[in-house]
Amino acid sequence: MSKSCDNLKLPWTNILGAQFDSVKDADAWYMNYSRLVGFSVRKNELRRSKSGQTMIRRWVCNLEGYRAEKYLANDNRVREPRPITRTGCKASFRVNYDNSSGKYTVTEFKTEHNHPLTSPNEVHLLRSHRHVSEGDLAQAKALRHVGVKTCQVVDYMGDQVGGSHNLRFKRKDLQNRLDADRRAEIGDTDSVATIAYFTAKSDNDPGLYHEYTLDDQNRLRNLFWTDYMARYDYECFGDVLAFNATYKTNAYHKPLVTLVGTNHHRRTTVFGFGLLGDKTVESYTWLLQTFLSAMGNRKPKSVITDGDKAMSKAIKTVFVGATHRLCCWHLERNAQANIKNEDFTRKFRDLMLTGMSAGEFDLWWFALVDEFKLHEHGWVKQMYAKRHKWAEAFLKGTFFAGTRSTQRCKSIHCYLNHFLQYRLKLYEFVLQIDRALRNIRTTEVQDEFKTKFSTPVLTTHLRSLEKHATNVFPISIFHWIREEIRQEATLIQFEALNCTDTNYYTLTQFGNLDIKWTVVYNKPTNKIDCSCQLMDSAGIPCRHMFHVMKVEQFRNIPDNMNLYLSVHEDTTD
Repeated sequence: MSKSCDNLKLPWTNILGAQFDSVKDADAWYMNYSRLVGFSVRKNELRRSKSGQTMIRRWVCNLEGYRAEKYLANDNRVREPRPITRTGCKASFRVNYDNSSGKYTVTEFKTEHNHPLTSPNEVHLLRSHRHVSEGDLAQAKALRHVGVKTCQVVDYMGDQVGGSHNLRFKRKDLQNRLDADRRAEIGDTDSVATIAYFTAKSDNDPGLYHEYTLDDQNRLRNLFWTDYMARYDYECFGDVLAFNATYKTNAYHKPLVTLVGTNHHRRTTVFGFGLLGDKTVESYTWLLQTFLSAMGNRKPKSVITDGDKAMSKAIKTVFVGATHRLCCWHLERNAQANIKNEDFTRKFRDLMLTGMSAGEFDLWWFALVDEFKLHEHGWVKQMYAKRHKWAEAFLKGTFFAGTRSTQRCKSIHCYLNHFLQYRLKLYEFVLQIDRALRNIRTTEVQDEFKTKFSTPVLTTHLRSLEKHATNVFPISIFHWIREEIRQEATLIQFEALNCTDTNYYTLTQFGNLDIKWTVVYNKPTNKIDCSCQLMDSAGIPCRHMFHVMKVEQFRNIPDNMNLYLSVHEDTTD
């Protein structure tokens, strides 16, 4: 097979013996080759003559070599060590100066890599290919010439270069300069223009789904939209859904509902958006039913909201069987607003988030009520009646992917603030949200890149299990799991019972002997269950499970605990 590089038209095969006029030409050829193949380049060997003439220049794969052992063995770290990226790759390219011809001859070209190569949509993340092209620079200068600040160019330029995001300016909205003109163009046909935009966009995105309703005066009342990527994300991560409706940055003061979840990197992923005419049960019911239709009628297993009554009624009607959790952040604020006692708020929060049995919860709750003499307080009575919606004692074992609040919705809204001006027209509002969404999705590409091409430094006492975790979990999930491995060192084995097929362990914790956990290990199925139910609630093995793995001499984490592994593989095919 023979391929040629567009700039120098030299073949990739039989390159040995080829000549370049200069080191710069050789560098350009190898850089282009590495970009097309999918790896990053680092300059390595350089030798010059006494006169300053470059005699030898060598380039290597950026993953060449290994990190020095002294950095790996350092036990006195203050910060988290940088992930390991060196794999000892031998790929290289070298040119030698030929005195007789005055040119540089290729004397070494090794193409074998010992690591995965990047896909085309990840190349821009490679260090040697993160740069601004001359064309990008010229366009940026032209924009600045007409008065646009450099920090306002970034998203516009990112769109123009195919979403490569090579430009690293602060994210501002170039289209802000066109606001007045666009408002004049849209005028009274704002809603029509918005629907036309979705219709036209569906030509390029067959998975785009939008639905709307009109009021009695034939004006747009409710609007919902999602796209192919959001629907695919919901298929992978739709077990947990969070949403609220507190965002009104548009000219019509319509509340924006952002429906989000958590992906396999513990990042917020957006499933869809809705603009509602009001916050009634009817509007929320329409939104959730439309959302379900877009997602193939697959209901989430659990839903997290801020406690709006109309929203709660709609969830109960549409998401039958789903567990509805109230946002712990909102409840903590409500506790302080209603009781106005910081000591009560702190104890209420501890009671809300601590895993315990239902009987223990009642004991703690009534003790708290007695302590602050709140037997007749209306809000306190309401909270006890709703305890199954907010207390960890009643929610543990239900999968929430480690999420307890609607803060993911709020973080998305904060990010949208960088794109949305106050009181934007509907058409402009939708355009800006779409642009923001494209930027949000680049984060997942970066997370995938870090997971593929870096390895965390091992730091715990269970090295074999920790090492296996680095191989099968995304990096962000690994950090979460590693903390559980570290905490295993604080556990004390209180009792052990070994049977034919099943071993039972009772564990307690150093400094807190009143709390006990029961862990059951089934030998034939290689399955471990723990009474803390972290695996069921968050999808990761708990410290108590790691203790049993240590006692049973496990070197790998069982496959049935690799929830995030299966999701990771499904989404990176």
